[in-house]
Amino acid sequence: MTRLMALMGVMVLTMPAYAQTSDWRFNCPESGTVVERSTGDTVTFRGADANDPLVCLAAGGQRLVLGVWAPSDRLYVNGRAQLSSLLAGPPGSERRFDYFSLGRDSNSIHIYETWRHAGFGSVRVPAGTFDTVKLERRFDIAGTTYTYLQTVWLDRLTNAPVKIDINHLNAVMAPTLVRWEATELRQAQPRRPGS
Repeated sequence: MTRLMALMGVMVLTMPAYAQTSDWRFNCPESGTVVERSTGDTVTFRGADANDPLVCLAAGGQRLVLGVWAPSDRLYVNGRAQLSSLLAGPPGSERRFDYFSLGRDSNSIHIYETWRHAGFGSVRVPAGTFDTVKLERRFDIAGTTYTYLQTVWLDRLTNAPVKIDINHLNAVMAPTLVRWEATELRQAQPRRPGS
């Protein structure tokens, strides 16, 4: 029994630091990190926006919040402070915010979003198995039954998104919301000293 406990102690001490702790802070993937997605497109990261660390720069002039959403999306325009606070909090944290936007018929709609830091865990996708941070986004339109749950998995080592799942909680589906998985993740080449 003593040997088993000693062996377990050695295993814990030799595990990578990011696996030992629930501490995690989002930083945009390093310049040169590439994610190929099952939707057929590729995102090549170019670092972080100097004015907003949650906005990642990508090839082709793209700017992506957490490597996923456009910073001009109403969710980020109205929920930036809550999202920043959520990412700084412990697993299990939840933030709720609301805002007005235009619906498909150009009428004003009242949207409620609830974001949850759902913790850490392993996820397997075609690109491999990754130790991830799981974020859940629940989207509701007031006065309707239109609701969906969007789940995003970010690789803890690179912070690149490796999977997105959409669960429409009613019969209406938005064509712009798609599921995808990373089919390949290539990390940026480490810089050599003096370069």
